[in-house]
Amino acid sequence: MRSIFIKFNKNISQSSLCKGVFAIIKLFLSQNKIKQFGIGVLAILSVVCFQIAGCVNKEASSQSTSEKAPASERVFPVSIWHVKTQDIIYTIDATCSMFAECDTDVSAEVDGRIQKIFFEEGDVVSEGDSLVWLDDERYRSIAQENLANWRLTIANLKNVTRLLKRKKKLFHDGVISSQEYDDVNNQMQVARANVDHAKASLSIAYKNLKDTKIKAPISGIISSKLVDVGEYVKKETSLLNIVKCDPIKVKLYLPQKYSPQIAPGKKISVVVDAFPNEIFQGEIYFVNPKVMVETRRLECFARIPNKELKLKPGFFGNAKMVAAIHNLSPVIPEESVLSENGETYCYVVDGEHAKKVEVTTGFRIEGGLVEILKGINPNDRLVFRGQYVLNNGNRVKVVRESP
Repeated sequence: MRSIFIKFNKNISQSSLCKGVFAIIKLFLSQNKIKQFGIGVLAILSVVCFQIAGCVNKEASSQSTSEKAPASERVFPVSIWHVKTQDIIYTIDATCSMFAECDTDVSAEVDGRIQKIFFEEGDVVSEGDSLVWLDDERYRSIAQENLANWRLTIANLKNVTRLLKRKKKLFHDGVISSQEYDDVNNQMQVARANVDHAKASLSIAYKNLKDTKIKAPISGIISSKLVDVGEYVKKETSLLNIVKCDPIKVKLYLPQKYSPQIAPGKKISVVVDAFPNEIFQGEIYFVNPKVMVETRRLECFARIPNKELKLKPGFFGNAKMVAAIHNLSPVIPEESVLSENGETYCYVVDGEHAKKVEVTTGFRIEGGLVEILKGINPNDRLVFRGQYVLNNGNRVKVVRESP
């Protein structure tokens, strides 16, 4: 019986089930219980092992044959995507800061004591509105004095002009010498200079008198009041600050790679934390010709209408700029695009076979999709699952289709 078992053991498969049966047989042989168990039963177990081994060998042989089948005869399961088109609006995102269109400190042009103040912080003023009046009594007196002096110089010039006219006739008649005529002519030049000087002094006096009435140089909002009535201020002392916030100015920095798409006239949309559900529209009016060396970004300036004054100088916002609009472009899942040796391609199903198609990609958009500029047409049956094991011309079986 032992010799029979050894023979069976040499021919048997390494199946785990066979190993279990032979373990039982070995147990009975080692304990000399053949008679108790029965030789017939052991023989039956041995035959069962032979049958199992035969099945295992057949499966292994079948599997080996299948693996050696040519790739052209294999059928690859794939999932396909029906290519659709959509309008693509490509935007560039950036953070931005807001500044006043004008931020002006209003200062005193002359020395003087403040007589009246016509504003408070937060007041909206228009260009030309009165803001501060200084005591003008001294400047009014100076202006009157300069006016009188100017009139005297005018009168003196008239007298010298008449005198020169008479002296000129006498000189031509030979009555007076050339020296006497030249003296009168010089007096004429001095009189004219005195008139010009007096006129300039009078203009300065009038300007100083006018500057005692300080008016708004721009339209805007009073952001700060720095003086009070009764204070004596020196020339160039700051009195108040006016900011003009309509429109509001926006500064943003955009990556240099988008330089071809960035130009004055491009529209931007801005969202700020203070009004998260509102979008403010503006337009770029200036692009700095120099790239920021530290960040390699372009500095851009835009304006946003701000009639309701919701936007404030110093606000931080998130801006979007429309870089390009492509109408009805094919879009596909980005994962279906493959790259190898500098070639970008996809697979489409043509009948029962996979067809390799070289593609040119465009913008990447939300949802894991990518725009295709060349190579894919609307309604093509694109492989987006199973494409990694395909070669051009492989037979495929569609197991799933996108909506």
